[in-house]
Amino acid sequence: MGLRNFLGRDRRRSDEPIDEPEDELDDDASDDGDDEDPTARWEELDEQEWREDGPYDITEVDPDQLDEPDPLRIDLGSLVLTGFPGMELRLQVAGESQTVVSVLMVKDDSALEVAAFSAPRSGGLWTEIRGDIIEATAGAGGTVAHAEGPFGTELRRLLPMTTPEGEQAYQPSRMWMAQGPRWCLRGVLYGQAAVTEGLDGPVEELLDTFRKIIVRRGDQPMAPGELLSIDMPEGIPSAAG
Repeated sequence: MGLRNFLGRDRRRSDEPIDEPEDELDDDASDDGDDEDPTARWEELDEQEWREDGPYDITEVDPDQLDEPDPLRIDLGSLVLTGFPGMELRLQVAGESQTVVSVLMVKDDSALEVAAFSAPRSGGLWTEIRGDIIEATAGAGGTVAHAEGPFGTELRRLLPMTTPEGEQAYQPSRMWMAQGPRWCLRGVLYGQAAVTEGLDGPVEELLDTFRKIIVRRGDQPMAPGELLSIDMPEGIPSAAG
């Protein structure tokens, strides 16, 4: 099902690491202790509609809108992004295949990584795949907490990492999954945005950018969890994933 594609990676960038897991990010930190069945709580949250303000499917957008010139718009095939002034865009490339696997948008000391995947027509892929992500995170020595995010269930992860100085630390991230028609769009926050509570501060501009994304899945048959192809335009730096 493409589980490896869904996992937010330890970026080992210049993001600010933390020395040890904070209590608020422990496994059950965001769960309400009064819930008898916390799993049902998150599944119910996922079933709600969260895309009224985006991200959008290509069929939900006026074609004339995309024909209008916009210096901040970047068409990457399966993803159409609208950036903002001061944003740095990087394409994350798989080393051996040179396939673009995700897009990284960086502003100051925060970053948002996005990628789109095929999903069943009936939906529910995020609920299905989440347990595998949690298990894989634990296997890597990290921790996960559930929280209510802007698109339903949000995963807040801490993954062990080695700093450039050779010290052991933990890399925080916040993972969103917006579910559209036959696709889901993953967003992972890193850096200061990953340790900011709520949706203000460094999260606000990145969330607005995420909401403006247009997904162009196409009609071709694809397995659930398969990465949607991202085109590599000229002039955009890339980094091996």
